[in-house]
Amino acid sequence: MRLVRIENVTSGMILGKDIYSCEGKILLAKGVTLTSHFIKRLQSLTMNEIYIEDEISRDIEIYDIIDERTRVIAKQTIYQVMQDLKVKKALDFHGIQVAINRIVDELLSNRDIMINLTDLRSVDEYTFAHSVNVAVLSIVIGKALGYNELRLRDLGIAAILHDIGKTQIPNEILNKPEKLAEKEIEIMKNHTQFGYDILKDYDEISGLSRVGALLHHERIDGSGYPFGKRGDEISEFARIIAITDTYDAMTSNRVYKKRITPDKAIEYLISMGQHYYDYDMVRVFLNHLTVYPVGTIVKLNTKEHAIVIDNNCYTPTRPIVRLIRDTEGNYVSRFEEIDLQKKLNINIEEIVDE
Repeated sequence: MRLVRIENVTSGMILGKDIYSCEGKILLAKGVTLTSHFIKRLQSLTMNEIYIEDEISRDIEIYDIIDERTRVIAKQTIYQVMQDLKVKKALDFHGIQVAINRIVDELLSNRDIMINLTDLRSVDEYTFAHSVNVAVLSIVIGKALGYNELRLRDLGIAAILHDIGKTQIPNEILNKPEKLAEKEIEIMKNHTQFGYDILKDYDEISGLSRVGALLHHERIDGSGYPFGKRGDEISEFARIIAITDTYDAMTSNRVYKKRITPDKAIEYLISMGQHYYDYDMVRVFLNHLTVYPVGTIVKLNTKEHAIVIDNNCYTPTRPIVRLIRDTEGNYVSRFEEIDLQKKLNINIEEIVDE
C-alpha cells in the first residue's frame, strides 16, 4: 500500500487502511473500492491523504509502532477530555492513564522501534491527534534514554496533555485559517500556563508531568516561553516534548499551513539542534525515525521514480526501494528492487507526489 493525496485519488482505487471517525467508528473499511461518492465524502471530512492498494505498492505493508486501535482509543480519550474541559467538567485522568499505559506497554514490547508515523487525520482533528502522536514519539525517546516504566508513563501523561491549556483559548484564534496577529499570538502563548493551572489541581498527575507540559515551548537558547529558561533550566520532559511537538506539527496539515515532508522536518531539527532543542535528544530521536517512510514515492538522482518498501535501521537515508518509473517518466513493465545501502552511487533527491 502507499499514501496518496486526496486530490490524486480516483474512482476504482482500493482503500489500503481503515478510516476512523474521531469517535472511533470505522467510516470506510480496508479493501473497499472507492467511488466518486466516497471520495467526495472524504474530501468533506477534510481528509488530506489516504492509503491505497495498487500494483506499484503490491506487497508493501505499513506498520505503525502502536496498534491502530490503541491510537484510536487514545484520540477518542483526549478528544473527550478536551470537550469536557471546554464546558468546565473535570479532567478524566483515569481515561488518560489507561490510554498512556496501553501505549507504553506496546512500545516496551517492541524491541526494535523505527517510527513510520503517518496519521490519517483530518485537519479538523489536528489538536487531539497531535497530542497522541506527541505522546507516542516522546515515549520512544524516553525508552531510548533508558527511562523505567513509571517514568515513561509520567512522560506520556505530560506529552498527551501538553496542549490541554488550548481548551481555554478562543476557537476563533485556535482555528484561524491565516497567520495570527501579534495580540492573538500573545493570547495563544498563555496555553502553557493555562494547562499547568488545570493539571496542578490533580494530585494523581506528578510534578514532573505538570512541569513538562508547562515548559514545552521553552528553547535551549532562552528564546522560548513562558519564562525564557535556558539549557538545563528546562526540565528533561519539556526538552523531549519540544522536539516531538515540533516534528509532528511540521509534518501535519493544519488549517493555516500545509505539512512538510519528514526529511525536511529532520533537516530543520538538526539545523536548530543547538539553538532551540537539546541536540543530544535530537540525535536520539533521529536514530529511531524513518527519513523516508515506507510507501513514500521518491525521485532518485538517476531521474527514476521509486517507492520505499523498507528501511535500513543504521542508514535511514538509504532505504530499500522499488523502481516504478524510468528516466523518461514512464511506468516500468517489470519492477526492480534496489537496496540503496549497497548502491552508493544512487541517491534520493526528493519526496514526490505520485
